Amino acid sequence: MKYNQKRTIFGITLTKRAWNNILIYAVLLLMFLLYYASPRDNGSTPEQTNTEVMGLIPGHLDLQQIIIDDQTLEHSNNDWRCRQPCSLSKQQSENVARTWLSLRMQPTELEPAAKVVDVYLYFGGDQTATVEIYTEPRLLLRLPQQQRVFEPMDVTIESLLGR
Repeated sequence: MKYNQKRTIFGITLTKRAWNNILIYAVLLLMFLLYYASPRDNGSTPEQTNTEVMGLIPGHLDLQQIIIDDQTLEHSNNDWRCRQPCSLSKQQSENVARTWLSLRMQPTELEPAAKVVDVYLYFGGDQTATVEIYTEPRLLLRLPQQQRVFEPMDVTIESLLGR
């Protein structure tokens, strides 16, 4: 074999063909490692991959009143009270208001069914919001002004309605 057909790299002398084979195997090994080391979508649905978690009430708004069916919860003097006639105690009123204020939710593509109640939220500055609560296929909140459906996180319908 002639010397001009051999190449020396890092002190190793091999033929051009042998170096080409080493490069091909190195590239294949690198592709294999990158393929199996990268995170993959394991067949999850679009609903499961949607991780945009948001609060219902923006921090700059001051919630003043919550109306659920015939019960009106009002915020005054740094506490929440249910206007008479009301079946909720002061502690229950505080818990319901705290649940609504800290409510976290994420968008979903599910179609709501079995509407339970409309909840009306009144904020300072004459701003209002309506939230429709559904129980099928699971607990869902629909904001009719936005035409969007959300799934609440870590709450029950009892904690939202005070029942």
